[in-house]
Amino acid sequence: MTFSPENKLCARELLELASKVIGSSNKIEGVCPEMVAAIALVESGGSPTAYRYEQHLGEASAGLTQVLFSTARWLANDMGFDELGKPKTEEDLYRPEVAVYLCAGYLCWLRTYKGEKRNDEFCVRGYNGGPNGINLTATESYWQKYQAALGLVVGEAGTAAAAQSGRVHVVVQGDTLYGIAKRAGVPLEELVSANPGVDPQRLRIGQELTIPAGGDGGEGSERDEE
Repeated sequence: MTFSPENKLCARELLELASKVIGSSNKIEGVCPEMVAAIALVESGGSPTAYRYEQHLGEASAGLTQVLFSTARWLANDMGFDELGKPKTEEDLYRPEVAVYLCAGYLCWLRTYKGEKRNDEFCVRGYNGGPNGINLTATESYWQKYQAALGLVVGEAGTAAAAQSGRVHVVVQGDTLYGIAKRAGVPLEELVSANPGVDPQRLRIGQELTIPAGGDGGEGSERDEE
């Protein structure tokens, strides 16, 4: 993968990296690449060498997803997220694929915190403030920043995919993948394949889906890309 100038990753590159890392993992579950890419944008602006000293914790967060070294060690040694190796020094956190993997691992842990299935807001705010900090004002602001970054990630991904297919569908209230496929005149499995990383059970209003070539368009909110 070729990164942007000055080693800073854009939304599309972050999504590509997250998709590759999560897709290659046998341990990451319940975490979509879009979430990880958006968090990386919020945390570091896409900079693999980002560094921030956390005064109240007495240590620094580093890399694309601003993981604490102590958290990285815990994830790998105690929680089993070690498919890319166990971090030995803070320098390991500056490897983009490691940073993304550890972020996804922590989100995976949050997704089923204390044996309960948690929603996206819990996971995102928990990533920022820990599972006990999801009701803090600071994590509410973080959630808002995340939503803005997610819109950028999804938008750029949709634009790139649309360049190949020529059309996208903007999700509206009540949409399902089955209904979209039927209206567009494409097999459901082809629609799913054209939108990797999309959770059929968690469509978001405003989300852009790629319509595979060959559909007749049907009804709905499909639009042609100029």
